[in-house]
Amino acid sequence: MADNWFRDSHRWLVKAHQTVSDWADEADISEEWSKRWKGWGDGFLDWMQTDAPAALRQLLSQSDNLNQWYSHGSRYFDAGQTLLSIAARTYAFQKIRLPVLEPHEITEETQSLHQKNATELAELCRRQGGAWIKAAQFLSCQGDWLPDTYVDQLTELQDQAPSVSWGEIEKQLFQCYGADWKLRFDDVEPVPLATASIAQVHRAKTRGGSLVALKIQLPDASEKIEADLLFFKRIAPLLQHWAEGWNVEQTVEELSRSIRQELDYYHEAANLTKFLALYEAEEWVFPGLIPDLLSKEVLVMSFVEGQPLRHFLSDIPNAAEPLLQSLVRSFIKQIFVTGLFHADPHPGNFFVTPQGKLALLDFGAVGQLRDSECEAYRNVLVALFNRQQSEFDSLLRKAGFDVPNGPLLLKLLFERDPAEFAGLSQMETHMRIMRRAEVKIPDNFVLMGRVLISIGGLLKQYRVKVDLQELALYLIREVARKAS
Repeated sequence: MADNWFRDSHRWLVKAHQTVSDWADEADISEEWSKRWKGWGDGFLDWMQTDAPAALRQLLSQSDNLNQWYSHGSRYFDAGQTLLSIAARTYAFQKIRLPVLEPHEITEETQSLHQKNATELAELCRRQGGAWIKAAQFLSCQGDWLPDTYVDQLTELQDQAPSVSWGEIEKQLFQCYGADWKLRFDDVEPVPLATASIAQVHRAKTRGGSLVALKIQLPDASEKIEADLLFFKRIAPLLQHWAEGWNVEQTVEELSRSIRQELDYYHEAANLTKFLALYEAEEWVFPGLIPDLLSKEVLVMSFVEGQPLRHFLSDIPNAAEPLLQSLVRSFIKQIFVTGLFHADPHPGNFFVTPQGKLALLDFGAVGQLRDSECEAYRNVLVALFNRQQSEFDSLLRKAGFDVPNGPLLLKLLFERDPAEFAGLSQMETHMRIMRRAEVKIPDNFVLMGRVLISIGGLLKQYRVKVDLQELALYLIREVARKAS
């Protein structure tokens, strides 16, 4: 099967190469451009016949769970061909097209390339489902290095995961609760309220008359997720070439750890219980847990009325300021004070209640920091707020960052031209600077950075500005309150 795929891919590339070469001759384009294309094409075809098959076959030969791959074989051949197509198109543009473009043409043609690649990548993730949707949601929060075109395309997947039939959901309920599962509920609505990457949510009513939300894991979700994560792990070294400044393997490891936690609803129930205990008296709303109906693949919670944040702000844009300020306070406290933070921050997990309060949903992915880590990150944040250049390098190192070039980092952070990172949020700017200065981030910052970038992206999208001094005072008050 793998050999057939390589032959098909090679045949397709030969055909494409010959077609463009013929077009180049007929169009009488410059001899220089024609040589560039033909030289690159010959080199790429050689790579497909030698190095590429060896590298890509590792995806199969290194797998300890080969049956997982063959049981979903068409999914991975589809993925491989799509990613190869994107890589080939990008490589050809960089090596052949870009050098002959006039300066005024570069922006337009680069944008066109990104648009085509982003559309193909988003469609691939939509077709694949499972961990691919989770990966897309993760990537959509990475505005610090990913072009806006990709962020826009992948953001759409946050609300568009494919649903499964009610018949399949009934089978899941039967497996979890037994043949008498209907006796546990007065009613379960067959049409899902929402479908995520690994679960569907249905509104239901218990025998006691309580309105609840049933989060039901999709059939075969665990098997598909494990196969997808294995694919990501094997392909990460190949993707690293295209992602300069981004540690792909570290990201895949953290993403895999997070997704595996989300598959266990006992784990999510424990997370929700911790959140309710820590933040019960706060301004934010969380669903209540119904422990008597809990199983590994079905999570039952009190129903939270409301609208998704993005939909609400589309209807009432003036509400962005108070709601997003509340969201910022929530995550500042979660990360820098208590150390227990929601680690899946895409906008679909934020709702607005009829009372105008912010509700946080989905606690499968949660980050946990020790008190010492909270303090270290807090010191970095305060130093950044106060522009404490003399201490910043050492504070970063104490927080677990590897800083190979402190002077360069400080220059980029505190002496940069404001126009250089125009259009980026503050967090996106800081993350991009750390990549440029080759700062290696600690593992627990991967999820935390994703959260901060996501929140920063929302602030940028709705043009909400944060008063850093006011935020610093809030942080000081919360730290003092925790200590008292």
